[in-house]
Amino acid sequence: MIADGWQVVPDTDEPAAKARRGTRRRLTGIALVTVLSLALFGLASVVSGGNQASAMAGHPDVLREGCTWDSSGNYVQNCKVWSESQGKFVTVQIRASNGSDQGVYLLDGMRAQEDRSAWTKDVQAAKVYDGSTDTTLVMPVGGASSFYTDWDGGAGGQNTVIKQETFLTEELPDYLAENFGVSKNNNAIIGLSMSGGPAVTLAERHPDQFKVVQAMSGYYQIDNPIGALGVFASQTIVSNYTNGIVNMWGQPGSQRWTDNDPSKNVGKLAENGQVLIISSGNGFLTTNEMAMLSQEDQIISMALEMLSAVSTVLMQLQAAQSGASVISLPNYGGHTWENWDRGLEDGKDHVLAALRNNPPVTAKVQVVDAAGSPDPDGTTKATQAALAAAKSTPVLDVVDLAGTPSGSSSAASESAASSESAHESSAPELSAPQTSADQTSAAPTGESDAPDTGIDTSPAAPTTSEPAVPSVPEVPVAVPSTTTTTTPAG
Repeated sequence: MIADGWQVVPDTDEPAAKARRGTRRRLTGIALVTVLSLALFGLASVVSGGNQASAMAGHPDVLREGCTWDSSGNYVQNCKVWSESQGKFVTVQIRASNGSDQGVYLLDGMRAQEDRSAWTKDVQAAKVYDGSTDTTLVMPVGGASSFYTDWDGGAGGQNTVIKQETFLTEELPDYLAENFGVSKNNNAIIGLSMSGGPAVTLAERHPDQFKVVQAMSGYYQIDNPIGALGVFASQTIVSNYTNGIVNMWGQPGSQRWTDNDPSKNVGKLAENGQVLIISSGNGFLTTNEMAMLSQEDQIISMALEMLSAVSTVLMQLQAAQSGASVISLPNYGGHTWENWDRGLEDGKDHVLAALRNNPPVTAKVQVVDAAGSPDPDGTTKATQAALAAAKSTPVLDVVDLAGTPSGSSSAASESAASSESAHESSAPELSAPQTSADQTSAAPTGESDAPDTGIDTSPAAPTTSEPAVPSVPEVPVAVPSTTTTTTPAG
């Protein structure tokens, strides 16, 4: 409607006017898109805290802030990670993946050093899990006599605060996710000797973090007088933790000891569809081990591994009875790094297959019925579905205990460098003298400065038998009925 006194002038240049209006609309649209893009970018920056490292997965050649290259090469970097629970920085040696979010945690033994992990000194883990595995290796430094757990009291005369479980499962995962792009629920954990049992316990207690656990030459039945005595003896001899027998988990026989006995909680692995890979030597030393060890250390190495072999066989039986998925790797030799070098190589394909094929175990899965209401049996059904998916991976296929081993390690060469044969025990440290971490910032060549062991660790492909599958009401899945292989060869 036009008011009186106004005269409308006809548009004598209508095509030009339309063109101008179209141009204005296009410019307005471009401006709107630009503003929205900037707004979304700003929102993303706020959500991520403005830290682009949170999205950095892979790039093993990129040195993270605050880290230094390690002298072992192979793109291993030494990073200082703050532990709020322990009030200190913890050095963690890390080799980034080529782009995946999966991580492999490697725990050290009883005589763990404070300057570097034995996985970069006595065994070149970054060569075994090389770039082709596309995994981030996580090797915490230190933890001698700690059993990688949270202590109730202080350790030793200094009352040192030890909160290893909190660090490994709460503090370190945040750092790894932010700086290396490692998932918090797509990981494996590997332990040996002192850390063999704790690695299993950590997997049992944190199934959302660890899909698979590998334990070598461990001790698994500790909630008993003999087990408690072994803990006391080893902590006292190695670290002079005379109060560790009480300050770690309280009085032996208490609930805390039961909670941290991996054999008494092995059923949790079955409930969560996790995989246990287990091995030990037979206690009989190889020619190379005998040449590398003194007569006294030969006896100690043999005794420790024979004790571990007995504990390992018992754990295999207990795990099989619980229905857990167990892969038993035959091995030989004494309580030495030569043994564990073979075990790491032989278990690699099984670890990678479990990481690749097994679904994450989380407590957030909620099953609803057809009407959309929460199913009261939802947790059980979700777990059964995860178990069925886990069962489909070849790594879960095993053979009967009375049968022949599902596979055997290839014979190792008897020539190896001296730094590869140190045993993990209460005996004096048998490894080569410690070398301090290289604190230079130059990028590594990817090759280790440590001498090659000369050991052929290529694992033979296992043969498997398919276990029977029972039916499960309402859910067409089943808990895999699994057994283990025979006792370690020898």
